Amino acid sequence: MSSASLWVVKLGGSLWRAPELRRWLEILAAARRLRVVIVPGGGPFADAVRDAQPTLGFSDRAAHRMALLAMEQYGTALADLEPRLTPARSLADLRGRPNPTVWMPLPLAENADVAESWDVTSDSLAVWLAGALGATCAVLVKSAPLPDAVASVTQLVTEGIVDPALPDRMARYGGAVWCVSRDEHRRFAKALDQGNPCGTHLALPADQQDADQQDADG
Repeated sequence: MSSASLWVVKLGGSLWRAPELRRWLEILAAARRLRVVIVPGGGPFADAVRDAQPTLGFSDRAAHRMALLAMEQYGTALADLEPRLTPARSLADLRGRPNPTVWMPLPLAENADVAESWDVTSDSLAVWLAGALGATCAVLVKSAPLPDAVASVTQLVTEGIVDPALPDRMARYGGAVWCVSRDEHRRFAKALDQGNPCGTHLALPADQQDADQQDADG
């Protein structure tokens, strides 16, 4: 199946307590019109790393690897909750599995060109993966309220809805990035079936778009 029919969908770690989580898993597992790769957030497992770092004093490099392991833990839980989802690690498996997949980011993300910092979360990793897979779009499922229109990604960074590294990662990706609220699962299910993303379309600042276009033209 072509990369144009592939969506990368990040399920935020904040959904781990949400009653909507099971419904999201059912919707994504049932996808047939499009290929779907799910990127798990870190959830309570990443929170444990954040809490432990100041006390133990381990480096940001170690924290980055531990956060990737936290994503694997959350992803393992998601695949267990919905057996139709298949864990996958390599780009070949993520592209080639017939069923919707859950990305297990070790070791692939360890070689990604992303900063080993808390400025990088599963938001930016999802967009990085979308670029690596040639996906047509990345969708970030969030618990926070979102504007139902085009929104500046820098505004959402300021509001703490997406991570600070996302604008630069979006510029490198060049594809469409959307945010969807967790309670919009019914609307998303229709959008997935129709192949048209819904929610908040993230826009780069004009100066960053111009710089990205110049790089592409150069």
